[in-house]
Amino acid sequence: MIHATIKEIGAKAVSDQEPILILFDQTATSALRNYSIIQEISSKEAFQLKKGGMISFDQQEYTIDYVGTMANENLTSVGHVTLIFESHTEDSGIANGIYLSPHQLPELHVGTEIKYR
Repeated sequence: MIHATIKEIGAKAVSDQEPILILFDQTATSALRNYSIIQEISSKEAFQLKKGGMISFDQQEYTIDYVGTMANENLTSVGHVTLIFESHTEDSGIANGIYLSPHQLPELHVGTEIKYR
């Protein structure tokens, strides 16, 4: 299991109209920070997330329905991934995306613990 903590939530990072969250680590540029959630990953192990795994935000658990081809690599290198809270289809696959269910955004705040497993 890999642990992370939310350190910053950009002013435009969460929208009721878009069921996505964009995460980066502390290396995100100032332009990206406005649209991103900045996480601090406390482990240096490589991500190996796959379908059927779980991601939790404090006590809110989500099942991984699909992992894009670049998601694990980008999470390991720069803490970046796009979390998508809707159904995955072959036409909608984002290379850096992880599709999650249930299809609703979690409640987040600075200090929220994220667990990847």
